[in-house]
Amino acid sequence: MSAANKDVKVGLRGRLINLPVALYIASVVLVFLPSRMAERVTMSNPIAFIFVLTFTLVFFWIKLGKKGGTQQAKDIATVIFVFFLLWEAITTKLDWLPYIFVPAPENVFYSYIQLWDYMLSGLARSLYLLLTGFIASLVIGVSLGIAVGWLPRLRQAVFPIAKAISTVPAIVYGPYIVVIMPTFTAASILVIFFGTFWSTFMNMINRVGTIDARIINTAKVLNVNTRTMLFHIIMPYTLPRIINDMSVALSISMMTLTFAEMIGADRGIGYFVRRSLDYANYTQAFAGIFFIAVVITVLQVFITVLKKKLIKWDY
Repeated sequence: MSAANKDVKVGLRGRLINLPVALYIASVVLVFLPSRMAERVTMSNPIAFIFVLTFTLVFFWIKLGKKGGTQQAKDIATVIFVFFLLWEAITTKLDWLPYIFVPAPENVFYSYIQLWDYMLSGLARSLYLLLTGFIASLVIGVSLGIAVGWLPRLRQAVFPIAKAISTVPAIVYGPYIVVIMPTFTAASILVIFFGTFWSTFMNMINRVGTIDARIINTAKVLNVNTRTMLFHIIMPYTLPRIINDMSVALSISMMTLTFAEMIGADRGIGYFVRRSLDYANYTQAFAGIFFIAVVITVLQVFITVLKKKLIKWDY
């Protein structure tokens, strides 16, 4: 057997014989065992739950094929499958918890099949609000941050004020913005804007204010104009930090959006969770919470890919 074929065989064995695969098989088998909860609750078709389990396994199989991420992928998959296994065993099979407050995973994930069109329309609405507020805060925060950070006197005057204002979370005055704005759309965008603007603004002031003096002095020796200084020196210098901060800012924006939608929206993924809680439909509430987590994860992955494509340097 050649070395290449041996490596392929070892790699295939490593994917098929490991703890995550064993936990996946145990979870699928457990789904088809008799259920005590079924004596009191109507159980949904487990196909959606099995699909989630299978998708998780395939996803981490793909991750296992990437160099350097094998052990991490196995560990993450193990944690996820242990969670699903315990959830299924404690609720559906043993019926140890109140089924109203802790629904079975089969019922939770089957909600996506029943309500997929409603949830996708809510997602489209939420993404519109999220991206509008987030992009506006990013553009304005970066632009003003560079301008203020570049002028020492202005930086010394503005930064302490911005620092004081930023200590107040946007969700504190969010209800007030919802009340005074003419539409909920405008209010949501404004709440999301303020939720991420101050951190972006202050980070840019700090980044520009602490730029290596040798870079600035070299540019001055070359007699570059202000436009070149801003767009060809300062902006490339700050771009890695901007992309890095986007992950945190996006999570804050999503949290702020969900809060805003739970106050006064009539659609959106935050509204979906609030409506489910209002009607004590905790099965759909769980589904909405998982859905929000998946959306945030996908957006974070997008930012990571964007960083790899755009940023080839760091400081």
